[in-house]
Amino acid sequence: MRFLSVFLIAILPLSAAVPAHPRIFMPANAVAPLKARIQSDPVAKLLHGKAMERAGRTLTEEPVRYEIPDGLRLLGSSRNAIAHILHTAYAWRMTGDRKYLDRCVKELDAVCAFQDWNPKHFLDVGEMSTAVAIGYDWLYPDLTADQRKRYAEALSIKGIAALPAKPPGWWSRPTNNWAQVCNGGFMIAADAIQDVKPEQAAPILTHTREVIKACESFYKPDGAYPEGPAYWHYGSTYHILAMAVEEREAPLKLEPLWQQTSRFLIHSTGSSGMPFNYADAGPGQADVSPAQTWLATRTGDTLAIKNVRDLINRRYTDKKPPSDRFLPLTLLWLPPAKEAAAPETKAIYRGEQSLAFLRSDWSPGALWLGIKGGTPAASHGHMDSGSFVLDWAGTRWFHDLGSDDYNMPGYFGGQRFTYFRLQNLSHNTLVIGGGLQNPKAASCPVNPFQDRDGTTTFTIDLSPAYTDQCKEALRKIAFNGAKREIDFTDALKDPTGPVRWQAVTDAKVTLDGRTATLEKSGHQLVLTTPNEGVEWKLADAKPPTEREKQNAGFRILSIETPKATEVALKVKISAK
Repeated sequence: MRFLSVFLIAILPLSAAVPAHPRIFMPANAVAPLKARIQSDPVAKLLHGKAMERAGRTLTEEPVRYEIPDGLRLLGSSRNAIAHILHTAYAWRMTGDRKYLDRCVKELDAVCAFQDWNPKHFLDVGEMSTAVAIGYDWLYPDLTADQRKRYAEALSIKGIAALPAKPPGWWSRPTNNWAQVCNGGFMIAADAIQDVKPEQAAPILTHTREVIKACESFYKPDGAYPEGPAYWHYGSTYHILAMAVEEREAPLKLEPLWQQTSRFLIHSTGSSGMPFNYADAGPGQADVSPAQTWLATRTGDTLAIKNVRDLINRRYTDKKPPSDRFLPLTLLWLPPAKEAAAPETKAIYRGEQSLAFLRSDWSPGALWLGIKGGTPAASHGHMDSGSFVLDWAGTRWFHDLGSDDYNMPGYFGGQRFTYFRLQNLSHNTLVIGGGLQNPKAASCPVNPFQDRDGTTTFTIDLSPAYTDQCKEALRKIAFNGAKREIDFTDALKDPTGPVRWQAVTDAKVTLDGRTATLEKSGHQLVLTTPNEGVEWKLADAKPPTEREKQNAGFRILSIETPKATEVALKVKISAK
């Protein structure tokens, strides 16, 4: 079949086989409607203004250099090249001002002259190929014959030809976000040069389509992304870029999964505006990406449409708007405004990293809880089964500290769980006898909601995470939004040591025996426990080594009950 694809592309006339340049994402006939849209839609106008600001700044910046500051990654240069090329190419096509064309060409000349695009860390090649392919395609009518040849040769030699022959890269299979980024980037590159390099492009297009399709498994069964909301934007953006290339050939039939994953982003973002940053993610406000706008437009889901437009209005009027290197595409795929009723106030996701989200309402000051089961064994996973984050009165009270330095020895290898931020010792979950969760645990399931008298209850079976530390561990949650109360009951059988309940906070904390009062900006959370013989304690969240992030400003609030045949450790959280 692949040989047939190559043969057909080689013998068919160009006009029948491949549309003329520009053809990737923004063909010539898309420019006039986009200009009209900017005049009529205030959100589009806002994004266009930010894109032009970024293009203007690029005029005074030097092209990226071949720099590998950590000895491994050229990735910073690849990503900056995308930002420089995409914004200046966009500005050229929207204004016709030659200064943007000249600056974009300057960037393309620089990166195409690099000795390579760092294939030893192939993510760098995938992103640089994306940058050059879009620049080559969008500027094609205005490039000289020599420029066209050089850029196409760079895509062919430093991009596609850099693929390892044997064995193929592990990311060539549907494993994690690398599969989406590398294969998405290579699909764009192959599409850009398929008219001049058909024999090379055809098998790449076939293979990358297969891998991207297989990567849909990441979102199954109901839309959650195993690597968390932050990596959702990274992997999903490249997944959607690939789908947008395919869409040119024929309309795509989108599975319900794509609407579900858009709603996952809605539920996984707390009332503080911060998502639940489980796995290797840092804290911060929710991102905006072209994956969101493309999906909202294509699915027509009014909840996703309203969410992404509201998010853009909020984020792009901040003093520090998001750094979106794909901003012109976020604008290009922006859905028109639609009204939508408020979503449900609770949701469960049953994927590899099972999750539950509950909130009192959809106001900015709502009480919101995000909690997970799942497994440390997932890609970018932490020992965070049973961990939660909590928002109240517009701010985050209990935190996930996030990732640490990827360049620390063995971070993605045998030393991964020697680092504090990746252990359950730094997460809002249980610690039994000072031990760590099972790094290879089967996924801990979040069981279905039960609703009664305004309270939603559910249980997370944490037993797989504490193999050899107890016979059974169940975390039961009771959430009452009207009363602004959350009850935790942790029931364990035969724990091998004392059981500690803990949570990481940056709030002011006052301790009084079995009561802990947290304060922020005139609001309170009061934590109480009925367990006899225990009292709240507060410890520094500092890690054991200087190389790790020091977690300044964070402390760990905890109670601990002695080893017993059966333990029922209870905590009530009341928002005031």
